[in-house]
Amino acid sequence: MKVILTLLLSLPFYLMAQAPAAADSVAVDTTIYNIVDERPRFPTPCERYDTTAAAKAQCSEIALLSYVNQRALYPAEAREQNISGMVVIGFVVEANGMISRAQVLKDPGGQLGLSALRSVIGMANEVQFRPAIKDGKPVRFMYTLPIRFRLEEQKPYVLVDRDTVYVELTKALEFTGMDGDLAGYFNKALKYPASGEDSCRTGQLDVQLIIHPDGRVDVQDVIDYNDLGTDFTFEAMNVATNSFGKWNPGEYDGRPVSSAYDVSFTFAPESEGCKTTIDNYNDAIALINEGNVMVKDSSTLEQGLAKMDQAIEMFPRDGRFRIVRGQARMDNNLLSGACEDLRLAKQIALIDWYDTVLPLLCREE
Repeated sequence: MKVILTLLLSLPFYLMAQAPAAADSVAVDTTIYNIVDERPRFPTPCERYDTTAAAKAQCSEIALLSYVNQRALYPAEAREQNISGMVVIGFVVEANGMISRAQVLKDPGGQLGLSALRSVIGMANEVQFRPAIKDGKPVRFMYTLPIRFRLEEQKPYVLVDRDTVYVELTKALEFTGMDGDLAGYFNKALKYPASGEDSCRTGQLDVQLIIHPDGRVDVQDVIDYNDLGTDFTFEAMNVATNSFGKWNPGEYDGRPVSSAYDVSFTFAPESEGCKTTIDNYNDAIALINEGNVMVKDSSTLEQGLAKMDQAIEMFPRDGRFRIVRGQARMDNNLLSGACEDLRLAKQIALIDWYDTVLPLLCREE
């Protein structure tokens, strides 16, 4: 197999800054208030009751925290680093009750802030607040929402279909074939499908394996970032499952258990006629990696995006390239461009990582 460079990115990771609602043609008060006669309220059945504004506000706060807590998942990074604490999210409740400008004001780390922010952003597509009232009129209001994350004892396994798959092991899973050289084993076993030679198809498949106590290997999931097709998917699955018997299963408290292992398969044609394609693909990966570093600095953002543009010009249907540029665009509030990239990445790779934010990114289309 030809050598392909590695694309340096961590997936999935996304953060979105929302644009404020468009102003009406009629002149309105655009001030964002912190002090009002009545604060905005999360919609609840209490609004229908003949009770005080204070009682409705209390009901609203309980319902809002319940809504957010149900959606704010505890990130694996925070669990691994034993991070807990208070996240504070700020957002504007517009005069029409919609949410904009969600941002993290306080973050203990471990991606807790991002998790809380995602749950608040989700409200923008699902919830319309009763707006703040000042001098008898609805106004914009800066809402500050504290969200507490507490670590609780987590089960060491998850249920996947009918399998109990352990995510915490007391003894790690171990590949024993080819003297433990897993990459060497797969590279030797993997064959480039003849059907791809004419078009010089090049790209990557990510495969999640389940290794069972009896050494059996099942494929749990396959992500085809380059729309390589069924022949490539079948080859990757066939090579993976043929590693049966070449694993020492993971253990939990002294007993063998089923556990997951993620593998990436890179396909590159070996024919001389495809050499230019491989060279171009390596160049494109280098551009994406360079651009991904540059966009993290506002002073080099434009240059970084330009490098990503060059890479995608060369390989417009590369799902990973689209995800990296889409994430960069989303981080910098370039929403229509992020919509284009992430929607196409979903179409190519059949991923659902961005499903919760795509309606927000693409809402103006």
